[in-house]
Amino acid sequence: MKGTFAILILSLTLFACNGQQNSNVINFESGFSLIQDTISISVNGRMTHALEYKDKYYVLFEQRLMKYGGYGKKWLYIFSNNQLEKVIDCPEEMKTVYLDFYVQNDSIIMKPYMDKQSYYLDNTTLKWNKVDKTNDLIWEDSDFYVYSLDFGEWGGKTWFKDKKTDSQYVLESTTPLINKIDNTYYLTNSFQVLKIDNPKELTKCDSDVTYENIEKTGKNYSWYSQSKGYEVIYEDENVDYFDFSYHPRIVSSFVFNNELLHIYETDTASYLSRIENNKIQPFEKILDEVSFFNWYYSYRCKNLNGSNELLKFNTRNDQIYGLTTIKGNKIYVTYLVNDVELKPKTLGKKRSNEIFENRLNSIIADFSKLTLTEIEAKEKEWKSFDITPNHKIGIGESWNPNNYAIDINKSYLVVEDSIISNSIMYYATKKTDLVRAITINWEKTQTDRIEFGNEKSASEVFLKRFKDIVLILTNELGEPNSKNEEKKNQSFVWTTQNNINVEIKLSRQDNYNNIRMVVYERK
Repeated sequence: MKGTFAILILSLTLFACNGQQNSNVINFESGFSLIQDTISISVNGRMTHALEYKDKYYVLFEQRLMKYGGYGKKWLYIFSNNQLEKVIDCPEEMKTVYLDFYVQNDSIIMKPYMDKQSYYLDNTTLKWNKVDKTNDLIWEDSDFYVYSLDFGEWGGKTWFKDKKTDSQYVLESTTPLINKIDNTYYLTNSFQVLKIDNPKELTKCDSDVTYENIEKTGKNYSWYSQSKGYEVIYEDENVDYFDFSYHPRIVSSFVFNNELLHIYETDTASYLSRIENNKIQPFEKILDEVSFFNWYYSYRCKNLNGSNELLKFNTRNDQIYGLTTIKGNKIYVTYLVNDVELKPKTLGKKRSNEIFENRLNSIIADFSKLTLTEIEAKEKEWKSFDITPNHKIGIGESWNPNNYAIDINKSYLVVEDSIISNSIMYYATKKTDLVRAITINWEKTQTDRIEFGNEKSASEVFLKRFKDIVLILTNELGEPNSKNEEKKNQSFVWTTQNNINVEIKLSRQDNYNNIRMVVYERK
């Protein structure tokens, strides 16, 4: 299976890199068909949200930040007939983790969970405009409005509001996907499916627990509804909600030939499934080794207009994402193959030293005339990894004694090995394009998982690395003007003939190791 996936990814990459559209159809014995296509993209970010609207894909990408905090930029990519049609910047206010992206009243809307202010996309001008009022509607038919809220650790509620009487009926269910067969409603979550024959048999709301009142007052956890009016047709009783390790789950549900079916995901594959005797019964494998996901508090997109949601998945290749939609007996899968690397490669100590020496030569040669444009081109040539923050970072007077205006930054990362990485920051003046100061920090290599290593061993590695860097500096600049060789906090300073200060300091604490180098013009 792993070999099959590797071949698939290689094929997709080759087709995308050649600028071709690869269409592949697989007909299953169950009567379903899998139609696979690819789109080649160049995006400095990861996919977060996506929806299908009027035969187009609208996909949100977010810049991945490696350092310096803050939120990454967001872009909306619009694809038509598997071709990129338009890229639109998202409002600065949408730099948040808790974001929903959906279609309502023929408008594409972005809504932050913690803020009333939302935005809709003007279909004519393709500009974002503010919209003051949005709600938590997740389903609507001729009889009911259905609203739902997610209260985090306190669970969530779903309300059925009768269109004729305005009466509301509630149950404890957190932002489910809703499907309807005849007059019966099915509410799907990852580990549970509920059946409601008549929403009026749910608990009827008093005025203080209607959707509007709970949403207005924020009294999320003050009242819980009675468990009545619905049937649990599936529940995975083996799930521990406090265990965050992977567990097989229902990705989505949909109706085909008047039957409720499901996409069920395990750690190795995804299947078409049905429920029989309170058990998930897979009957057709559709995809190998993909991981479906939905973003935090993004739930209005699921099934608002009665058609199945556009599903999103990751693959084992960080540069390949997938979109899936089901129309009748056809399963459409579109792979987005990104030619932009989103993670830095490990370059090794030898190559890291070469980059450092090249930087040093470029910087020291004539620091007063070093332009940001020039050094950006060199960093690209050296293949360091761009980690420039979205916000301005200033420096103190001690590194900027001439009080130059610092209003633009560029930063790059070099991963030396599994222990040490170095990041360089160029502080510059936008008007003149001149670099005014530079810092380089050698720090512990960041990984995607928490690691508890031997800090004492790392401390010795940092000490050795510091000595290597000092030797390189001494060979280039001569003997330092001053030095402090204290065991845990060593420092050296050079002052060049053209009045440039180069300072380097080693800091070693019990659980922290850092080497910092600063280059700036003296007053």
